[in-house]
Amino acid sequence: MSGILRCIALVKLLAVAEVFLLFLETFLVMATTERPECLEPHRQLIEEYKTFHNANKFSPDAQYLVHTCWERQTCAGTGDRIRGALWLLRVAITYKKILLVDWERPGPLTEFLVPNEVDWTFTGFNASHFHADNTLSTDDFNDAVYRQVPSALEKFRATKTYHTNTNQHFDINIMVGITPITDLHRDGSCYFRLLFKPNPDIVSRGEEYLRQLYGFAPTDYIAWHWRHYDIEQDTEKSVKIPELHRTLDCAQELAQNVGLDTYKQPILLLTDFHAFRQMVSHGEFRRLVTPPIVPRYIDKGVHAYADYIGIFVDLYLMSRGRCLLTSRSGFSDMAVWMGGIRLLTCNRPMHC
Repeated sequence: MSGILRCIALVKLLAVAEVFLLFLETFLVMATTERPECLEPHRQLIEEYKTFHNANKFSPDAQYLVHTCWERQTCAGTGDRIRGALWLLRVAITYKKILLVDWERPGPLTEFLVPNEVDWTFTGFNASHFHADNTLSTDDFNDAVYRQVPSALEKFRATKTYHTNTNQHFDINIMVGITPITDLHRDGSCYFRLLFKPNPDIVSRGEEYLRQLYGFAPTDYIAWHWRHYDIEQDTEKSVKIPELHRTLDCAQELAQNVGLDTYKQPILLLTDFHAFRQMVSHGEFRRLVTPPIVPRYIDKGVHAYADYIGIFVDLYLMSRGRCLLTSRSGFSDMAVWMGGIRLLTCNRPMHC
C-alpha cells in the first residue's frame, strides 16, 4: 500500500511540475513581448498606428504595404528580412497603410514569429490578391518614400497594394517626411514588439535547452552572439586568441556588473562558427555552454524546413539572457529588440 501511495504522490508531483513549466513558459512569452517604455514621438506613433491597423485591416478603403519572401524572390537573411519589415512599418505608419508580412521561404513566418499587438498575417484574406504584380513601379515607390516627388507621391497615395522584399536598414533616416529613429535598440524594440513575439513552440524548445544546460530552476546568464560567417561557405575566417580572450574578459565584466559568476553560470554561446560550437558542446571550455543546434543561414543552402527552427531558438536564447555580447549583425539587433529592457540596459559589442 505504501508503494502505491508513493507512486500517487510522485504522479501528483510530476503534474505540479508540468503545470509550473507551462506557467513559466507563458510568463516568459509575456516577458519577451511587453514593449519597453518607448521614447516620444515614437510612443504616440506606435499607439495610434496600433489602433488604426486593428480597426482598418479589413476596411474596403484600406491600402496595404506587404513585406514578402516569396518563392520567386531572392530573400536576405533573418536579421535583414526583419529589419526590412520594420523599415516598411515606418513607411506604413507615415502614410496610413496596413502593413502585412508574408514568408513562403523556408516556410511561413508564423512558424517562427507570430503577431503580437497587430495582426500582420493574410488571415481573413484571399492571399492571391496580394500576389498580383505591383501597379506602382519601384522608381515611383522610392521617389515617393525617399524624396516625396509630387507625381510619385500622388501615385503612391492612390496605390491599393504594394509588395516588396526590401532589407533596408530600420534606422536609416534619409526618407523625407518620416519620423527619424534616434536610438536603434530602444526604438527598434518598440517597433519590433508591436509586430512580433516568438512562436510558443520556439519558446518551449528554448526553455528545454536551458533546463539541460543550467538545471530546472530558472537562471540568469550572459549570452554571447558570435557571427563568424563560416557555415555553408567554402572558407573559414581565422580567429586570434587575444581577441577571443578579450571577449571572454568582456563577458566576465558584464557578469560581475549584474552579480553573476561565469564559472557557476557559464556564458551561453550562440554562433554560426560550427567547429567552435562543437568544441564548446563537448566541454572543451568550462566557462562556455551551447545548445546542440546546427546553425543554418536562412538565405543559403537547401535544407529541410525543420533545420531552420534552430535559428529562432538561438534568437530566443539570446533574447532571454541577462546581458548580451553582440556581433555586427542584424541578428544581434533582433535579439536586443526581442529581449526588451533587460538587454537594452545590458549589451555590449563582443570586441569591447
